[in-house]
Amino acid sequence: MKFNRVTALLLSLTLAFSLAACGQGASSASSASSSSAASSAAAETKTEEQLLAEENEILSANDALWEKVFASMDKNMTETTLSTNYGDFLRSSVEKAKDQFSDEEYKTLTADAEKIRAIEEQIATLALADAAASGAAAQGTAFPQFEGKDLDGNDIKSSDFFKSNNVTVVNYWFSTCKPCVGELPELEALNKKLAEKGGQVVGINTFTIDGDRTAISEAKDILSKKGVTYKNIWFDSNSDAGKFTSGLFSYPTTYVVDKNGNIVGEPIVGAITEKNQAKTLEKLIDQALQVK
Repeated sequence: MKFNRVTALLLSLTLAFSLAACGQGASSASSASSSSAASSAAAETKTEEQLLAEENEILSANDALWEKVFASMDKNMTETTLSTNYGDFLRSSVEKAKDQFSDEEYKTLTADAEKIRAIEEQIATLALADAAASGAAAQGTAFPQFEGKDLDGNDIKSSDFFKSNNVTVVNYWFSTCKPCVGELPELEALNKKLAEKGGQVVGINTFTIDGDRTAISEAKDILSKKGVTYKNIWFDSNSDAGKFTSGLFSYPTTYVVDKNGNIVGEPIVGAITEKNQAKTLEKLIDQALQVK
């Protein structure tokens, strides 16, 4: 799956090259907002695939040095990697392994990390633009219908939520995404509040799509530890909902859906633990509740 960059880093440098850019989530939005005009211009003229290829070329050019860096990495770094700019993470890893390299090698590695940091900012800018475009296109349109299962194996379908609820908050997340996991208690509290208004929260862990048993087990463990009781579901990647999901670039992403199954406003990209995000979510929920 696209977002397993950390696993790849731990397995081998080669896999790390191929999965060098994961979804950046809320933290990348901050990086993107501070990027230079030159970076933005470059992002507009290059695709994400082209930018990833540039990262791979940078790492491959000094692969022997980067192998030593990856070999020295802390194996318990999953959440940190996914919540920071990848170039910053590489720079930090180089600093920790600094004693293993000559001054010239150290300069080479830090220069590579800086180049990748700049590329990551461009990728984040692309992701924000894509999210905005998707939100504009989706606004006022129906959330794609689906049939699937919850994480306990019970059959579910979209009508179970949208037609029976005054409002449904659909939260996309994945298990190794720090801001995604961090907002789960907030979403649980929101679910309880929505229950009083005839609504509910529904989670979609993208790792569990197509019924991946290992991913489902890991997701259930996280949800249990966070005290989450609202339903989390999965469906087939080839379904309309699956194809819709594949178009998401940043996580967590949250949609508000009214009783008619229509998306209200634009998606919230980033954790609702942020005050501005929480306020936006409240407004969208109120808007959905007014739909007749």
